Amino acid sequence: MKLKSSIFYKLLLFILPLVCLPTAVVGYFSIQASVERVNRLVRQEQMVQVEAAAKKINDVLHSCRIDLATITGLPLIEEYNLARSFRLKAEAGFNRDNIVRLFQDFLARTPYYWQLRYIDAQGRELIKVRRGQTSPPREQAAAAPLMAAARRLAPGGVYFSPLVSSRDLGGFVMHCARPTDSPWDRFTGLVVIDLDFERITQVVRGIHVGQQGYAFLVDQSGRNLVHPTAPPYALGPEMGPDSLRRLLADMMAGGTGWQSYYFQDEEKVAAYAPIPSLHWSVGATIPVKEFRQEADAIQGRVIQVMIIALILAVTAVSILSYNLLKPVRFLAAATERLAAGQSAKELPVTSRDELGELTLAFNRMSRNLERTQAELVRSEKLVSLGRLSAGVAHEIRNPLSAMQGAMVHLRRRRPDDPLINEYGKIVCEEIERLNRFVTEFLYFARQAPPKPVPIDLNALIRSVQNLFQEEAAKREIRFHDLLDDTLPLLMLDPHQMEQVLVNLLINAMDALPQGGYVTFSTTWQRPGPGQPGVVRLALEDNGVGITPEQQASIFDPFFTTKDAGTGLGLTLSLGIVEGHGGQLEVESRPGQGTTVMIRLPYRPAPQESQEKPGG
Repeated sequence: MKLKSSIFYKLLLFILPLVCLPTAVVGYFSIQASVERVNRLVRQEQMVQVEAAAKKINDVLHSCRIDLATITGLPLIEEYNLARSFRLKAEAGFNRDNIVRLFQDFLARTPYYWQLRYIDAQGRELIKVRRGQTSPPREQAAAAPLMAAARRLAPGGVYFSPLVSSRDLGGFVMHCARPTDSPWDRFTGLVVIDLDFERITQVVRGIHVGQQGYAFLVDQSGRNLVHPTAPPYALGPEMGPDSLRRLLADMMAGGTGWQSYYFQDEEKVAAYAPIPSLHWSVGATIPVKEFRQEADAIQGRVIQVMIIALILAVTAVSILSYNLLKPVRFLAAATERLAAGQSAKELPVTSRDELGELTLAFNRMSRNLERTQAELVRSEKLVSLGRLSAGVAHEIRNPLSAMQGAMVHLRRRRPDDPLINEYGKIVCEEIERLNRFVTEFLYFARQAPPKPVPIDLNALIRSVQNLFQEEAAKREIRFHDLLDDTLPLLMLDPHQMEQVLVNLLINAMDALPQGGYVTFSTTWQRPGPGQPGVVRLALEDNGVGITPEQQASIFDPFFTTKDAGTGLGLTLSLGIVEGHGGQLEVESRPGQGTTVMIRLPYRPAPQESQEKPGG
C-alpha cells in the first residue's frame, strides 16, 4: 500500500529538524533575513509611493493633452473666428459665451487647471476663464514666446512651457498650448491650459518616507521642479558627486529603480519612477542610517522571539499540523463550489497532497471565471456602444430631416431648373442613405427583447427570398433550398429573425460579384431524454469568402469591408440570435465560400404542445 504524502508528515520531517538547530545559527540567519526584509520593505514603500505619484502626475498631463485635443477639435472656436472675421457681433458673442461655458466645465471637472485661454494668431487673449471668476476680464497680452514655440509644433502637437511664476496665483504655473487651425490649414491661434503647479507640488510632497526622507521631482534635463529646500531649477546634475549624476542620468533616461547615492556628504537611497508624458521623473529619498536603525531594533526583537520559539517549537508543530489540515480541506471544498463561475489566475500543480487538491480545484474555478469575465466585458462594451449610437443617431437625424425638407421645397419651387433637379436628386438620395444608416444605429442602440410568437421558419425563409428574388436574378444568383418539411412551428420573434435573414442574405449576395448560388437549409434535432431539442439554420454561398484576419473581427460593431456598409449587420444579428438563446457561427475559406450556422433551442408553439397529448 502506497503511503499518501500529507502535510502532517511534511511538517514533522522538515519543521522539527529546522527548529532544533543551534540557537546561534538560527538567530544569525534570522537577523540577516530581518535586515534584508527591512531593506525590501523600505524599497517597496518608496517604490509604491513614487509610482503612484508618477502615475497621478502623468494622468494629469495626459488629460491635459486630451482636453486640448477635445477643445481644438470642436467647431466652436472655428465658428467664433468666422463670426469675428465677418464682423457678426451677435453670433461671435454667442459663440464666445459657448466657449466660456466649455472652459468653465473643464475647470470645474479638473482641480489641476487654474485657467483656460484662447489666444488669436496675433497673440491677443480673446477669451480667458479663470478658476473662481465667473466673468474673467478680457486682456490684451503679447504672449510672444508662447506663440513662437507653439507655431513650431507638428500638427496635433502640444507645447508644455517651463514653470512660470504667477503673481495672480501666488505660485508657479505651466502653460500647455495647442494650435487651432482653420479649414484651410491656416494657423488661427492657441488654446492654452494653465496648470496650477502648486497642486502637482502637493502630490510630490504628499510622499512620506521615514522621518528625514523627502520626495522630489526633476524635469527631462535633470533639474529640480519640486524640492523641499530649493526653488525650481535651482539644482541640477552639475551640483553633486558622481553618484548623484548617475542617479539623475537614470531618471532622465526614463528608468524605474532604487539606487544609493551621496548628497551633501550623506549616503542616501532613492526610489524613482518616470512620468512618460514629459520625460520627468519622481524620486523619494531617505538616509541610509535611518532604516538601519530600524533594522537594529528588529534584530533585538528577533533574538527574543527565537528564544521563545525554540522552547515552544516541539509542542506547537504537532498542534499546528493537526489544525492546519482541517481548514485546508474546508478551503478545497469551498473552492470546488466557487468553480461554477468566477475569475482567477490558473496555478501550476506542484504536489499531490492536500495543497495539490486545492490547486486543482482553484484551476477549475479559474477557467470558469475567465469565461464569465470575457462575456461580461463584451456585454459592457456593447451596452456602452449602444448608448453612444443612440446619441449620435439622434443628433444626425434632426438636421437630416431639415435638409431633406429644404431640398423638396426647393425642387417644388423651381421644377424647371435642371441643375436644381439634378443635384437635388443626388442630395435626397444621400440623405435617404444616411437615414438608413441612422435607423440601423437606433436599432442597435434600442434593440428590444424578442417577442416570440408561433412561426413557420421555412415560410419565413421563403418570404425573405421573395424580397430579393428580382435583385438575385439581375446578379445571376440562384437560391437553393434544403428545408426540412417536418420542422414544427417555433416560438420566435418574426421581425427580428427576418432582419437576421435579410442581413445574412445581403452579405451572401455581396460576396458573389460574379454570380453563384446561396443555399438555405434547416434541420432539427428532436428533444430526447435529458436533452433539449435544437433547430439548425444554415446559409451557404460559394463567394469570395472571408480572410482569417477579417473573420476575427466580423462581430465587432462598425467593422465592415464594404464601401457603403455600416458594420452593424452581423453585430445586430448576433445580438438577436443570442437574445433567442441561440448561437451564431461563421465558417469561411477565402475563395471558396462562407457558411453561417444558426443554432436555436427548440421551443414548440403552445398550440403544438397542446395537440400532442390528444394525438
